[in-house]
Amino acid sequence: MASRWMASRWKGLRFMPSRWTPSRVARAVSASRPVLGSATRNRIQSLAAAAAICGGAVLLLPEPERRAPWLYGAVLTLGYGHLLGGALLGRRPLAAALRRGAALAPGSALPPRVRKSISLALALGLGLGGLAILYAAYASALGHWPLLSGLLLAIATWHTVENDLAMPESYRHGLHMPPVSLDADTQVAAGGITTLVLSVATAALAGDLAGAPERAGADAFAGIVPGMRVDEGLLGLRSLAALAGGFLMRRPGHGAREGLGLGLIVASAVDPAWICARTNIAFVDVFALSTLYHLANWWVFSLEKCRKPSTGAGFRLELIAVHALPVCFLGATFLGATWIGSHPTGAETGAALRSAFLSPAPYLFWSLGHVIQTAAGRRSSSAAQVGSAFS
Repeated sequence: MASRWMASRWKGLRFMPSRWTPSRVARAVSASRPVLGSATRNRIQSLAAAAAICGGAVLLLPEPERRAPWLYGAVLTLGYGHLLGGALLGRRPLAAALRRGAALAPGSALPPRVRKSISLALALGLGLGGLAILYAAYASALGHWPLLSGLLLAIATWHTVENDLAMPESYRHGLHMPPVSLDADTQVAAGGITTLVLSVATAALAGDLAGAPERAGADAFAGIVPGMRVDEGLLGLRSLAALAGGFLMRRPGHGAREGLGLGLIVASAVDPAWICARTNIAFVDVFALSTLYHLANWWVFSLEKCRKPSTGAGFRLELIAVHALPVCFLGATFLGATWIGSHPTGAETGAALRSAFLSPAPYLFWSLGHVIQTAAGRRSSSAAQVGSAFS
């Protein structure tokens, strides 16, 4: 009797439609893939894009002196689009804060909308005026203290590394960047990688200046302190990287952290001056590769965000516009400076026009504001909102 009942049940079960159809299995498998895979794919694509651009520039223009203006022009034009995107696409919290300062508007009898518009215009005018004064002070101080741009280069490099380390967490939160981590391991890892990049940049810049001493002055901003020998500075940076690696390996049990710590120790044992001498790397190559890697990170990230159904068409249009504006303006500036510099009497004018926009020193000044703004925006943004595509 029992066997007859079990046979009838089995007969009915054989013809029941299975819940696990091939399409459901595929969706379950794709949903269960580790999030780190998305971040790793982003890193590989970004590194490949940055290396392809820099490698192509080296093949087309083997001499660093000829390569530098073209590579700076292309990379910094894209970089200004990145900075502009961070400012404009994250403008909503800033505009709301400015509009709350309606007390700045003169005339309480004016309509509320007019008062808010006046207060916003005053706040923006004061902000732009303050930035212009700060930039003028920064530009005048560079000739006396070139280390200022070295510090800004260190902050910009840290920003690139910190964003890269936060990439897996952003994919876990649906393409939203988390707040800047205050975890000791994360910051020590970011600091260790930053010091290694700075050591290579310092060695490359020292080689550039040794080959062309007339380029010293405003361009010598990689952190070479007057009175300090370059090899002493490189040894200090490598020692900091090794200490960071030892800190990350202080406790066993976390493979990724220990692997990064071991990698920092091994990398710190290699002399960056030897690398630059063997590969003929110039400072422009190190700067361009680091900047392009960060930009490519966010190109991939933004394209993936644009494919989300919750992302509106306005975000896509703004993303295109903020990159098109610097391309048009700085592209015209670069071509005009190149045309002026081609004439015998306009070489100095063309070089000055290029250095005013398309050289690392001014770009690093504006990137400092970008670092501060995006760090504040990441702290105040909620996971339910579509954040800025730039950070």
